[in-house]
Amino acid sequence: MAFNSLEYALLLAATAILFFGLGYRGRLLVLVAASVVFYGAFSVPLLGLIFLSALVDYTAALKIARTEDAATRRRWLLFSLATNLGLLGYFKYANFFLDSAGALLGRDFADLRLDIVLPAGISFYTFQTMSYTIDVYRRQIQPTASLLRFFLFVSFFPQLIAGPIERAGHLLAQFDHAATRRFRVDNLVSGLQMIGWGMFKKVVIADHCAAISDRVFAAPDAYDGWSALIAAYAFTLQIYCDFSAYSEIARGSARIFGVDLMMNFDRPYLSRNISEFWRRWHISLSEWFRDYVYIPLGGNRGSRGRALANLTITMLLSGLWHGAAWAFVVWGLYHGLLLLVHALARPRLARLAALPRFGRAMGPLAWFCTLHLVIAGWVLFRAHTLADAGRMFAAIGHLDPRALQPAHLGFLALFFGFVGVQALDRRHALLARIHGDSSLSLVFYAAVILACILLGKEGGGDFIYFQF
Repeated sequence: MAFNSLEYALLLAATAILFFGLGYRGRLLVLVAASVVFYGAFSVPLLGLIFLSALVDYTAALKIARTEDAATRRRWLLFSLATNLGLLGYFKYANFFLDSAGALLGRDFADLRLDIVLPAGISFYTFQTMSYTIDVYRRQIQPTASLLRFFLFVSFFPQLIAGPIERAGHLLAQFDHAATRRFRVDNLVSGLQMIGWGMFKKVVIADHCAAISDRVFAAPDAYDGWSALIAAYAFTLQIYCDFSAYSEIARGSARIFGVDLMMNFDRPYLSRNISEFWRRWHISLSEWFRDYVYIPLGGNRGSRGRALANLTITMLLSGLWHGAAWAFVVWGLYHGLLLLVHALARPRLARLAALPRFGRAMGPLAWFCTLHLVIAGWVLFRAHTLADAGRMFAAIGHLDPRALQPAHLGFLALFFGFVGVQALDRRHALLARIHGDSSLSLVFYAAVILACILLGKEGGGDFIYFQF
């Protein structure tokens, strides 16, 4: 059930009406039922995996909290991690590892390939439920005694398929507050505003950009350098507007019930270095890998070499999390390399920025370089194979100025115009000012809705991160 569908709108409306018409326990049951219906629209049988993951971590967390024996606590934690990572490994990576082993050994394991359907959102809900058990093991939170509340934490439908990946310490307590509060008009208004803005980014921007990028990435040999470059820019805009739109609609849907989900994007294309980009892009995943992979590996403690190795491992795993393909692994390593270079060059860059001659130019130059390093990474991310990515880069590397067309210039103007509007919003809080004036807000969102109706691409695709 996609967010950009009539079915989702009806589910959200019906859930809200029932939710505010019932008492505490009834409200939680309504949210659980809505979550089951929402996921069941993708696959009823695969609901069992969510139940299994939730039951294992609910039980493991209680066992961990009720004993002081270190070995017992560790065994229950390992049981939780093995179950979740086992499910993720089987459904998402089994065939990838078989194919990779076959290529390495020079053998064909085609007869061993498994007929597996990738469960929607498995990368998100397994990470969310694992973080709960780990936090209980670290004594950062106390486990809930209510299986209903915990299952709602794992399966809460607005953020079930593509996040943000929430922590129990932030989300669980909100369910109790939301279930006891009266209906608030301001929550409804702000929630619908987020949903409307998210829908605009998805159907007006992302889906139209997809039409450009899909065509070129499907057959990179058939297009010239300018077409390849425009496709790279188009996917850069597409993936941001698509994924941030999902997060915005998820936050808006939750806000209607009085639940605040974390912000998952903070204008990442305005970043001036790659470290800043990862603090602004898919924030919930970046923080998850920081807290549960990078820091446990040792973080930046110890020698410089050890810290850089920890960073590389973290980014490699982040790339692998995104998909069972070597292109994703290379993309993760690529960003790991960029982070390594930035970490090593940071002192020298700081000295350059302090020089009067370079100070003013450093900011715009750093932004431009960072943006295009990110765009190069998106080519790796989007290409079907590493060979296709190589073809895209080769085409871009042989741009013919005579082949530049007005349509190319028009799209570039739209791309940098979008980034410019984000810069203005960050400096002058444009959206916040619109929300602060009820009349202006009404006109603005009426225009947003009208744009979605008139300009929305018919038959737009699923959200990109549904596949993860």
